[in-house]
Amino acid sequence: MNAMLVILGNQLFPLRHLPSPGSTPVFMAEDLGLCTYEKHHQQKIVLFLAAMRSYADELRDAGYDVHYVHLDSADASPYESKLRNALSATDARQIVHFEIEDKAMERRLTEFAAGEGLQRKELASPMFLCSRAEFAEFSAGKSRLLMGDFYKRQRRRLGILVDDDGKPTGGRWSFDADNQKKLPRSITPSEVPAPTRTRHVEDLIELVERDFPEHPGEAPGFRWPTTRAEALAWLDDFVETRLKQFGPYEDAMTTRSPTVFHSLLSPCLNLGLLTPAEVIDKVVARVGDAPLQSIEGFVRQVIGWREFVRGVYREYGEQQETSNFWSHERELTPAWYEGSTGIVPLDDTIRTAQRLGWTHHIPRLMVMGNLMTLCEIRPASAHRWFMEMYVDSSEWVMGPNVYGMGLYSDGGIFATKPYICGSNYLLKMSDYPKGPWCDTVDGLYWRFIDKHRDFFAGNPRLALMPRALDRLDDTRKQRIFAAAEQFLAEHTRQGRTQAEPPGAEHD
Repeated sequence: MNAMLVILGNQLFPLRHLPSPGSTPVFMAEDLGLCTYEKHHQQKIVLFLAAMRSYADELRDAGYDVHYVHLDSADASPYESKLRNALSATDARQIVHFEIEDKAMERRLTEFAAGEGLQRKELASPMFLCSRAEFAEFSAGKSRLLMGDFYKRQRRRLGILVDDDGKPTGGRWSFDADNQKKLPRSITPSEVPAPTRTRHVEDLIELVERDFPEHPGEAPGFRWPTTRAEALAWLDDFVETRLKQFGPYEDAMTTRSPTVFHSLLSPCLNLGLLTPAEVIDKVVARVGDAPLQSIEGFVRQVIGWREFVRGVYREYGEQQETSNFWSHERELTPAWYEGSTGIVPLDDTIRTAQRLGWTHHIPRLMVMGNLMTLCEIRPASAHRWFMEMYVDSSEWVMGPNVYGMGLYSDGGIFATKPYICGSNYLLKMSDYPKGPWCDTVDGLYWRFIDKHRDFFAGNPRLALMPRALDRLDDTRKQRIFAAAEQFLAEHTRQGRTQAEPPGAEHD
């Protein structure tokens, strides 16, 4: 039976994972709907489309018959129409594709195949090391999923950083307590090299500036890998220049560098340009050269957290999307896209995301997620912001990270507590100077504790928080609560009217 291999823009896997050249034609399509279902960061659109075009070039050079549809900003026809035309041209009656992570696209392709009377063959994805079945087995019967339990299971199953007797290398499963140092002034973070722009990148920067000017971000600042060769070079650069100091300063924020010692490999992994197996192999090979806390901290992010949130999305995505544990209904104002709120770490994070399409996990969690929680932002609106502002955003990534960790809006499917803080933590982990913004953040924090006093008092781990609130000086309490209310009045909106379309909050 004639078949066609359908490759999505986030399935640009090494060619060894594909059927052999000549066995089946390949379909790839740039699609206006997929570029605009959220107002994706300009650099994300450049990244996806440039990587797809370079991958198509690689496929053709390897002997594949590639049916490629370029973006036509005037063509609003759905992806399925483009696929139907390609199938008609080849008389294919079967579509072959890798596992699709984002459920909406998975559903669309499944329904399309059924509606067209096509057979469908699904290939295992090299994008993850834990299969869907393995995660379902792990999660079965559990009232709460714990990443730590999953991570240990992964380490043992894969034989990564474990001794012959199954015990963790170095005597501990996690060196997280050693990954929380503030970056001293004496240490200067390494610069992340900018790949040479391909012709596709140059063409697409021009296209995106012209056709997607209302999307956040700055396309001309693009500096991401778009080919497998560039991604491999980035991996090598991280291992050689930043891995050693990654661990101690994994959680550090500094105004001197948005990247610190991070790898910035998440877009490469989420596009398929790199596989987690080859990334982990490269990093683990440095045991004895780089500190164990750095190697384990990176391994934990890749085979622990990354794989865990994918599993949570598969098992609990719909529940997370529809939950609103705190009953938050406020909306974001344009200041959350402009970086003009007056809270210095928040504005810095927003501007960095606008400029790079990326920030590391602490600004995402303890600045953006924390302040969106304290400001009572509607979960769907917070999720939209993260989907729009980061080049590594996908539904499977942002759903659990935003709803579960960032907001606790799912009520604790896997997070054991809300991740919230006042100014003290932000000052402790950064070199941001104290200022009026501290009163605002502290006011938002203690206001939230006060409003949800029963929740915190009823949790033994959190009960000290309302007691600490009661010990606050009345004069200070009055001052910071007033600052919080002023911030909420100026930088949030009370709900969204029924007539206001999604996305209108920042049009």
